[in-house]
Amino acid sequence: MNPIIGAIDRAESILIIGHVRPDGDCLGSAFALREYCKRKGKIVDVGSPSPLPESYSFIRYSEVFNRITRKSYDLFIAVDCGARDRIGRMEGFYKSAKETAWIDHHRGHGGFGDHNIVDADASSTCELVFDLLEPTGEIDAVIADYLYMGLSTDTGHFMHSNTTPKVLETAYKLSLFGADTYGLATALYRSRSRKKTELIAKSIESMRYYLDGKVALIAVTAEMLESVGLEANDTEGLIDYAIAVKGVEIGVSICEEKSEEFKVSFRSRGRNVDEIAKVFGGGGHKFASGCRIFGLKEEVIEKILKAVRDTDEA
Repeated sequence: MNPIIGAIDRAESILIIGHVRPDGDCLGSAFALREYCKRKGKIVDVGSPSPLPESYSFIRYSEVFNRITRKSYDLFIAVDCGARDRIGRMEGFYKSAKETAWIDHHRGHGGFGDHNIVDADASSTCELVFDLLEPTGEIDAVIADYLYMGLSTDTGHFMHSNTTPKVLETAYKLSLFGADTYGLATALYRSRSRKKTELIAKSIESMRYYLDGKVALIAVTAEMLESVGLEANDTEGLIDYAIAVKGVEIGVSICEEKSEEFKVSFRSRGRNVDEIAKVFGGGGHKFASGCRIFGLKEEVIEKILKAVRDTDEA
């Protein structure tokens, strides 16, 4: 028996936490595990340091997200968190739990729990959760929907370089379990709100090119977010418009979360952007990584460009 399954069996109460600004993989893995734990008769809550993004309000049982009902839990499970600080204000629950578990696919750590599943070669945390739950025989259409969502979003709907044969096999198995592949594709990629569409338009308008067109950078300011009525939590996917431009080797998006504090995301067609993110204490994957940089917008851009140049020369 996998140690995490054993820990779930022992626990009476369980808290499943994803990272700040949760994305499809984070939410899919968290809700899939919640469903499994509920079936085992556990008291289980799910959440993150951030609110649920508007674009994921379609998720089944989304209303329970961040509805924390206890002061402490027997088991704390972190999903899709590549560093301890990614659990943010949930640190207290982590420290007070009788047992802890970590399930993640980012580079550079071995997990921070008593029980860990960390595999940087996996496409997504949902792929790891599928491997964890498949032997239990508990995967049905509900769990399959959650896992397919994360598998799809973290592979760019099966267009990124992390779309391995195993990913396609897992997607096939999830469809056999009843995942609504068409419905999920519609909800994820063809149901954009007007607010998000307006933000995309403003983001593309803000895009600038550097280093002979090899770097495309999108800058989302607090003013832009306020003008369309969205939060930093709702900016997932904007970077895809930067890396999709022909001739661009590195796509960058910066989002102003607080005054002079920017969340930065990198995407690459071949360069190891993980090395760029590490300059600022971040990290992630070879072709998709992120960090946080402090300063005025133009200062942040200059810091990023210097790191791109310096890591290219290294």
